[in-house]
Amino acid sequence: MVQALLVAALGWFQSSSNPLGWWLVREPIMAGFWVGLIYGKPVEGIIIGAAINVAFLGWNSTGGANPSDLYSAGLLGTAVAIQGSISTEQSVVIAIALGVIGNYAWILFMSLNSFIPSLQDKCAENGNIKKLMFLQAVPSQFVVILVRAVPAFLAAYYGPPIIESLLASIPAWGVAGFNAVGKVLPALGIAMLLKYMGRKDLLVFFGIGFAISSFTGMNNLVFAAILGAAMGYIYISLQHNVPTAQISSSHKAESMKSSNNLYEGEDEI
Repeated sequence: MVQALLVAALGWFQSSSNPLGWWLVREPIMAGFWVGLIYGKPVEGIIIGAAINVAFLGWNSTGGANPSDLYSAGLLGTAVAIQGSISTEQSVVIAIALGVIGNYAWILFMSLNSFIPSLQDKCAENGNIKKLMFLQAVPSQFVVILVRAVPAFLAAYYGPPIIESLLASIPAWGVAGFNAVGKVLPALGIAMLLKYMGRKDLLVFFGIGFAISSFTGMNNLVFAAILGAAMGYIYISLQHNVPTAQISSSHKAESMKSSNNLYEGEDEI
């Protein structure tokens, strides 16, 4: 019960529009760490959260529309996976499914909060600044508790037994399919990220990282972070030696080519 309440508190803090919540809990890898800490398995939480995070590398909320809710997938997916002793591959699939369900929480959150600005407009017309600030800070937090904290508590408290019984009822070939999809989803996330970053002048860095990881077996993230930061510094330093007009024209050509490829792909579909 206490652990489920702590997960609910994380669900509130994650979506409370507090910058600390965005920085410390928003991403699945960070949510996984805190959930793992609550259940006494921080390392396992980070591993599961990181696997979920990779699947969301190309995640983008365009116009408020989400393909899968990042908050629900990271927080609830890790909580259910840790308690249910589910494999990392299966946890990714379950997290994506929970994220799709979590989209309804996001829609409800935005719909309920849409009534507040009209009340604030009346306060502004009457010059009631204190009430306006109160409406800005307090009512929306009750909405967050309703659509984020309560579902997080229910998922953490009642979810694992349900997921375990469902997995137990699935035949071996179905579980194998779960594992296969769980391995594909992180690759899909990387592919989506490369779709945004697929410029010729940046792909060389991806190639260097892939070569180092593949041929040396190096999987130390601290080493990768230091190497990436060093490469980024070198890249930015070299940009100062290239005329601005040449850089902008090169990027414009790459953007036009990418746009043309996108339209061609859509026509083929």
